[in-house]
Amino acid sequence: MSPKVYAPNVHLFAFVLQKAEEQEKDWLWKSCDEIIDKILHKNFNLTQLLDLEKEPDNPTVSLIKADERTEVTPIEGAVTFDNSSNNSSKISIDGFAYPLRLYDSYGLWLNLRRPEKENGQKTDDVDIQLLRQLNPENCLLLNGNNNFIGETLIITAWLSSEQDPQNQKALKNLADECLKAFFPQGYTIPPFARSDTLFGSPIFEYGLFSQLTHYRHILVWFFSHPEAEEKFVFYQEQLLDLFFFRAKVVKAFQQSRQVYYDTNQEYSKIEEEIKTLEKFGETQQLTAEELEQLSDKLKTLPKSALDYTNLLRYLEAYQNTIAINTRNYAERLQQIRGIIKDEDISFLERFSLENCAYFQEQIQAELGYFHHGSSLLDKAIASIRGRVAIDRAKSDRIAQDKKEIGDRNLQITILAVGSAIGSAGIMASSYALVTQEDPLLPPFSTSIPHRFSLSICYSLLFGVVLGMLIWGGDKIWQSFDTPLPKGEGILHSSSEL
Repeated sequence: MSPKVYAPNVHLFAFVLQKAEEQEKDWLWKSCDEIIDKILHKNFNLTQLLDLEKEPDNPTVSLIKADERTEVTPIEGAVTFDNSSNNSSKISIDGFAYPLRLYDSYGLWLNLRRPEKENGQKTDDVDIQLLRQLNPENCLLLNGNNNFIGETLIITAWLSSEQDPQNQKALKNLADECLKAFFPQGYTIPPFARSDTLFGSPIFEYGLFSQLTHYRHILVWFFSHPEAEEKFVFYQEQLLDLFFFRAKVVKAFQQSRQVYYDTNQEYSKIEEEIKTLEKFGETQQLTAEELEQLSDKLKTLPKSALDYTNLLRYLEAYQNTIAINTRNYAERLQQIRGIIKDEDISFLERFSLENCAYFQEQIQAELGYFHHGSSLLDKAIASIRGRVAIDRAKSDRIAQDKKEIGDRNLQITILAVGSAIGSAGIMASSYALVTQEDPLLPPFSTSIPHRFSLSICYSLLFGVVLGMLIWGGDKIWQSFDTPLPKGEGILHSSSEL
């Protein structure tokens, strides 16, 4: 048999960024309509009651049309509940919807409750299984919108006469049973986080930041005396802001985890790029292919550096968002404490003092680590740019030297060939005079054809010898003109004499 509580309430505080796409502009209000339709089977149509262009007189303003003369719209209905004796009965449910604009976002405070009184009479305690009728198909857990910031669910109830408000173990078990009854069968209940007292009544918090991907913030609050409920109503404006700033902090940290993952991936790529640069020696001359590879890296690395810098900027932006909303959260706590001196709000303070501080320290440590990667990338780009410039200049100078040597060799070759041909021609033309028969001397015994052949041979031989002398003389001159390697001079030092 399930335990009973008195006048259980479910409060949904949900927030979405105001800057939404046109098709998602009314998502939060339509979600409210769907919730009420599933629970009370009523066509609520909250959108028709709203004035989204309503001019605010403060950062938080109700969006209910001015002619409605109210900031909230009431909800009335009933649910069918099968009690422990398998008898079905209609249980009346009241509540309200409070649509509002908070700063840059829209908010919804939806309350569904078992009334404390009916017809002037106090209502009976109810089985905690009634809570499941207030969350059919898990409709109070919102999803499906990229601009959704987050939500806080609070289950409140008065302890029945059977419960001892001082028995913390029994109250913790009761809170667990309430969540089991609230969620559909088989749903994984958010893990227990901590317990404390708020406004003098025990409160239990569920949802761990170590499970951030599936994080849900749920509170079970048992009223043990009227003062707790009265203060809950009295501080409703401050509490609404607290839950809003809290949701923004948690959302920013959740988004920072994706940026952290992407940045870590980019950092690993940077390390791999730095390692690939080690294959290019510091002393050896780069080949044309290696120069081309490094030139390609100079085209891709600046883009990587820009992407990496943008990721760091996003991480810093989330850190700033957490810091701003942490400060706003702390200011609302001070307002609560300022209204009533010595108010015990340590349960609410722990989020700003512990969790928010941890979020900021975590991101700060990551930024410190990742900034090293940005420095590595900048140095790598500068190093590659310098190496490419130096080696390209060396390569161009070597190519120019080779070209000059080639041009000179060509000129010498042309000179040698030209001189050889010219001298051979002169030799050929002069040979006839040399071999002309002198009348005072005996005639040549060699025939004329044979003398012609000798003339050609002597001319070619003379030309080749002269050409080789010119070409070889230039090589000898170049050897004198080329600096000798260190330690190979003609003269030895005095110590070697």
